[in-house]
Amino acid sequence: MSDNPHILFVDDEANVLAALKRMLRCKRDEWEMSFVGSGELAMEQLRRSHFDVVVSDIRMPGMDGAELLSKVRDEFPGIIRIALSGQVDINEVLRSIRAVHQYISKPCESAFLIEKIEGTLLSKNVLVDQNLLNVITEIEALPVIPQVFKDIEDEMRKPEPSIEVIAEFVSKDVGLVAKILKLINSPYFGLTAHVDSVQKAITMLGLNTLKSLVISTYLFMLYDEKLFPDFSLAKLWEHSFRVSHIAQMLAECDGASRDVASQCRIAGMLHDIGKLILVFSFPDKYAEIFERVQTNGGPLYAVEMDVLGTTHAETGAYLLGLWGISNSVVHAISHHNEYTELNDSVAMYLYVANIIDHQTFVLNENYNRISFTPKIGSRELVKERLTTWLQYLDEHWDGMAGCDNRSEELIAAMLW
Repeated sequence: MSDNPHILFVDDEANVLAALKRMLRCKRDEWEMSFVGSGELAMEQLRRSHFDVVVSDIRMPGMDGAELLSKVRDEFPGIIRIALSGQVDINEVLRSIRAVHQYISKPCESAFLIEKIEGTLLSKNVLVDQNLLNVITEIEALPVIPQVFKDIEDEMRKPEPSIEVIAEFVSKDVGLVAKILKLINSPYFGLTAHVDSVQKAITMLGLNTLKSLVISTYLFMLYDEKLFPDFSLAKLWEHSFRVSHIAQMLAECDGASRDVASQCRIAGMLHDIGKLILVFSFPDKYAEIFERVQTNGGPLYAVEMDVLGTTHAETGAYLLGLWGISNSVVHAISHHNEYTELNDSVAMYLYVANIIDHQTFVLNENYNRISFTPKIGSRELVKERLTTWLQYLDEHWDGMAGCDNRSEELIAAMLW
C-alpha cells in the first residue's frame, strides 16, 4: 500500500465527481484518491481499505452525508471527516455537526480545497504516535467550529470581503460582541477614545485576529470553571493575549512581513486552546495532572505527557488543523513548548513569546518557570537576540514597560 494519504470523495452527482477528479489531478502523485457516488458504496470502500480523509456531500439520496459521516465517526474514529456541500438547511447542519471536522462550501476553487485537506492532514501528522491517537479517539466529540467562524471565513474568501457583513455576523453573538469591545478597549491597544462600534472594532483588530478571537472565545466558553477552581480562565486568556502581542512584536522587531506578524498574533491567541480541550475531555486525568504539578512542580506539558501521552500543544494543534487554520499556525502551536531553531518562523516567535511571558508574569505559583532549550542555538546568539527583543518590547508596549531595565535578570532566568 502506498504511503501517500488516502482520500475518499463521496457525491451522488457524477458531474461533481468528474469535476473533483479534474480539480485534483495535480495531486495524483501525492494522494491516493477514490471517488464513489453514494454513502453505501463509501462504507464498502472504507471497510475494505484504509483511508485518512473522507470528503462527502451532505444532500444525497439513500444514506445522506450526515448519516455517512456519523457512521465513519463510529466505525473509523481516526479518519478525518469533511463535508463538501452546497447550501443546507439548519436541520441537516444539526444532524451532521457532531460528525464533521470541517465544512467546505461548494463550489470552491481547487487551491482552496487542496489547502484545507492538506491542513487537516498536517494536523493528523501532529499525532503520529499511536498512543496519542488513542487519546484523541477517546474524545467522544471534539468541539465543532462555531457557525460565526464559518460565516466570516466564507465572506473573507470573496474577492472584496465586506466589513459590514462580517460585523452583522458577529453581532448575532452577544457574548462575542462583548469580548471584542472589551478587548479593543483594553490597555493592550492604548486607545485614547472608547470604541463602541463593532464594525470599527473589527476594522482595528483585523479579520485574521477576529477569526482567532471567535475560536478562542467559543472554546473558552465551553470550559466549566467549577471543574478546577484553582485554574483561572481569566489568567489563561490574559496570558494568551499577551503572548499573541509579544509574538507579533518580536516579528515586527526583526522586520518580518505583515503576514508573518499576523500569523504570530493568531498563533499566540490560540496556543493554549489544547488545555481547555484536555480539561473538557478528561477532567479526572487533568485533576491528577494539576495535583502532580502542585506537588512536584512542572513543566505542565511534561506532566501532561506522562499522564495522558500527549500535551495541550499537540491536542490544540490537532483540533485547529482539522478546522482549517493555516499550516504555519498549526505547526507553531504544536511546538510552542519546545522548539530547536533560532530562525524567523512563526513557530520560533511563538516559542520565545511564551517563554518571555511565563518569565515576566506569574500565571500559577506552582508552575516551574520555563526557559530556552539548549538545542535552540548558541548561548551567545540567544542572549544577543533576547537583548534586542526585550529592548524593543520595552520601547513599544506599555504592558512590558520596564522589562529592559531588568533584561539581564530576565535573560539569566530564560537561558539554560
